[in-house]
Amino acid sequence: MAKLSDIVKQIDQTAKSGDREKALKMLDNLLKKVPESKAPPLLKRHKLYKSELATEQRIIALEKQYSV
Repeated sequence: MAKLSDIVKQIDQTAKSGDREKALKMLDNLLKKVPESKAPPLLKRHKLYKSELATEQRIIALEKQYSV
């Protein structure tokens, strides 16, 4: 099994490439498997990606609304 740090790097790369939905799903699956002592940084990252995804979706919706 891969190291936790390697998995987190992969999730970060996925999010940076623009696929935040996939990164959130990966984080959800990872959170199910890690002990509670290692969960807080992952939860923080989950919250960040969730807010970024919401912002991205809002921008897309506004672009559609105003045909930009």
